Order: sequence, then structure tokens, then C-alpha cells
Amino acid sequence: DIFQVTAIAGNTLTHTTANNNSDSLTNAHTQGESSVYLVNEHEYCIGTGADLTTPVLRRLTFPNNLGTGATCAANGDEMIEGVENMQILYGEDTDADDVANRYVAGTEGPAMENVVSVRISLLLRSVNNNLLTDPTQVTYNGANFPNPLPANDRYLRKVFNATVSLRNGG
Repeated sequence: DIFQVTAIAGNTLTHTTANNNSDSLTNAHTQGESSVYLVNEHEYCIGTGADLTTPVLRRLTFPNNLGTGATCAANGDEMIEGVENMQILYGEDTDADDVANRYVAGTEGPAMENVVSVRISLLLRSVNNNLLTDPTQVTYNGANFPNPLPANDRYLRKVFNATVSLRNGG
């Protein structure tokens, strides 16, 4: 059950209909047999690093005290240097066999109740240039990258993919 706590008195958490879909939880939760966890929201993006030239994967955590004008690219914590691109695809089971039949971006409108896995793809490049003798493109999600290929681009690039099955998928 997910709910917004409106008051705490000792070991009792109170929530009201005004902050939730219902004033009742879907299950009975007994003290000592249940746990309450804070929900954190994270936003991930590609931004520039401290040197203002290296791309980095950043994460902005909510709630935060940065105000409503905070953006991931400007205020997010640097996580991984050299990340040029990140794509997340949802594995949708279209025939109810608990196996993804297609992987689509969230903007393509997958039926979220049918999503059984998530595929994360990262394109990383070296922090330093001139590691290769010639400019080289890599294939990333079916397209050449970078495109167009700059004449002085001698970065080493590698694609990393991971597919994760969702425990409560389907």
C-alpha cells in the first residue's frame, strides 16, 4: 500500500482520504509484522561534468530542498563520467505468456499493466580524446553515433545493455 502520512503519534501513522485514494488500506498491517519505507523519486539525465566538456550521467533526488526550479542537468549529482546517451525501453507482453514480445520507449505508449521487463542501454565514451587513430562510429540502438562524425573525434566508445525482469510484471 502506498499512502501519505498526515500525522505520527508514537507508533501510529495516520493518513486521510484527502491525501490518498481511500481512507482504507488494501491489507491489514500489524505492528511488528509490517515495515514502512519512505518513497524516493529519482530523475536521471545526461549532463556535463565538472570540467564542462565531459558528458556524465546525473541523478536528481526528490524530495529535495533545491526548490521547484531545480533541474537534473544543472543540480543532479554526477554518477558516471563519459555517458553520452541513455535509453530505457519497456518490455511489453502482448500475448499473456509473461515474456516480452516487444521493447518500446515510454513515449510509444506501452500498456504499463503488460510490462514484464525493462531494458537499459548506455553509450559510454572515454574521458580523454585521441585514444583511437581514426574517428570511429558505433551502432547505438540501430543508428550510427555520433552522427555526423567530427573529424577530430578519436574517443573510444562502448555500448552497455541490461535487461531486468520485473518481479510484479504482468
